[in-house]
Amino acid sequence: MSDPGRGIAVLVNANAKRGGRRVAAEISRALKGANVRLTRTPEEIEQWLRILPEARCILSAGGDGTAMALLTAIRRVNPSGPFPTVGLLRLGTGNGWARATGALKLGETLRLLAQSPGAFPTRDFGVVDVEGQLCPFAGSGWDGMILNDYKDQLKEAKGATLLTKSIYGYLTAIVTRTVPKALVQKRPSMVVENLGDEVFTIDPAGNLVRLPGAKKGTVLYEGTFGVTGFATTTAFGYGFRAFPFAERLPGFGNFRVYDGHPLKALSMIRELWFGRHPMPGMSDWFTTGIRMTFNRPVPFQIGGDAVGERKVVEYRLADTKVPLLDWRRLRDRP
Repeated sequence: MSDPGRGIAVLVNANAKRGGRRVAAEISRALKGANVRLTRTPEEIEQWLRILPEARCILSAGGDGTAMALLTAIRRVNPSGPFPTVGLLRLGTGNGWARATGALKLGETLRLLAQSPGAFPTRDFGVVDVEGQLCPFAGSGWDGMILNDYKDQLKEAKGATLLTKSIYGYLTAIVTRTVPKALVQKRPSMVVENLGDEVFTIDPAGNLVRLPGAKKGTVLYEGTFGVTGFATTTAFGYGFRAFPFAERLPGFGNFRVYDGHPLKALSMIRELWFGRHPMPGMSDWFTTGIRMTFNRPVPFQIGGDAVGERKVVEYRLADTKVPLLDWRRLRDRP
């Protein structure tokens, strides 16, 4: 095929640590005919989308933050229309959402795309709408603290090494920075109100159970917590299955809260990482929206990006699903 990238558009994050311009050049060489655009701001993404011809797929070349920026911009440009096919490339740090779609390393992915004319197989994903952004997960508490500590650790390192920029660096930040702070700080408390029509929970055997009498305004949780959030995908970066049941009930998001002691959580890090169920102190609900009100400002992250502190957060399931390119099915095509 003379132009294997025909009909493919690629958004490249110019701010990416892995080299936006270098990645854009590599993609352009591998996918001749593709519309490749380097952007630095949400405004630049929207400007590009407004003039972009209809594409068989729009690829997000960056991390989860780049994918969120692309989806949010698509909705702003075309608020009532369906989403186009979106493909996620593994170019971030943890690549949580890209991994969930089966994304391969960049070179392998580009070769696969170049050999695949026509429409791409997709998998529909629900997304969370929080503070005007579309994302696969967001949360408050230790996860926000961990992200801040991990970023601080990277800044203080004299160079990116296996110990600093990897799962090992992530775990080091948890053990040496986050846990000590969590031990000296009193755990915050919160009240969580349901904003949807019905609610499900999950029993110790992993079965979905409807919560009798739950309606809009029902208080789902009141008490202290270590970490909490809302998600439509099972894993954070590096395969951390923070929401192992998030994809069990289509049309619903998974609200999860963990109220265990920091040292207990650290001693069970493997079980937490791989999403073991049941876990002491862990509770799950499934609904289309919630409001969290905290007794003090707490660290907050959206899609793996730390965004400061919040005292009130509202999560809602977006009213449309996103067709994400299914790399596993594309790879297994005859």
